[in-house]
Amino acid sequence: MVAYLDEPPYFMPVPGSTPTGCDIELTTTVLGALGVSEIEYTLTTFGELIDGVRTRRWHLNTPMFITPERAKLVRYSRPVWAAIDSFIVRSDDDRGFASYEAIAADDSIRLAAVTGQIQLATALRVGTPTDRIVEFHDQDTAARAVLDGEVDASVSTAPGNAAYVARLGDPRLRSVPDERASERGGLALGAFSFSLDSHGLADAFDQQLGETLGTDEHLSMMRSYGFDETALRPVLDETS
Repeated sequence: MVAYLDEPPYFMPVPGSTPTGCDIELTTTVLGALGVSEIEYTLTTFGELIDGVRTRRWHLNTPMFITPERAKLVRYSRPVWAAIDSFIVRSDDDRGFASYEAIAADDSIRLAAVTGQIQLATALRVGTPTDRIVEFHDQDTAARAVLDGEVDASVSTAPGNAAYVARLGDPRLRSVPDERASERGGLALGAFSFSLDSHGLADAFDQQLGETLGTDEHLSMMRSYGFDETALRPVLDETS
C-alpha cells in the first residue's frame, strides 16, 4: 500500500485506473523489481502522509521534501529529485513575484501555501507575516484561490506548478520561478518515506532504488515528465 497526492507531475489520480506521474512510475518500477505483484495506491492529503505511514495505514509514502524535523518522524529513502519553488500568479498581475523575499516585502500580496509543506516554513522564515499567508489542504485548492482572487500567489515546486498550469490550460495563470532559491542553500531534495521501524521493506526498496536511479529507463521516464538535469544531477551525484 502506497500513499500519494494529487500533485502533477509527481503523482496524479486517473479515474478508474492506476494513478500516473513520475513518482508513481518510479514506485511501480522499484516494487516490481522486488517482486511485488500488487500495489494499492491511496490518494490522501499532505497532512496525512506522515501519520499514515507511522501508523501503518500504508507501507510507504511517495516522495516529499526531506527536512530535519520530518526525519525524526519517518525513515527516508535516498533522494530521487531536487526542485526549486515557484509561484502561480494571475497573468495580468505585474507585481513582484520573483522570490519569497519579494513577496514578503510587498504588503499587498497574499500567499497561498499547503498546510505542513516546506514552502510554508520558507515563507515564514523570510519574513512573510502570518496574516498574509492562507493555508490550504492541497495544491489544487491553493492554485484555484489565485484564480478566484482570494489570494495573489500560490507556492509549490516549480515542476509541480508548471505541470498544474499546463494541465489547467487557463491563460489567466502563469508560474514564476523563485530566483533566489540558490541564495538560501541550494535545491531541496525529495525522497520516499517509511515508518521508523520499517526495516526489511525499507532496506530492500532503498537498495533497488539505488540500482534504478540514473539508468536509461529512469532518465527517459523523468524527462517525459519535464525533469531536466537541474532536478536530477544532485541526486544522481549523491547516489554515485
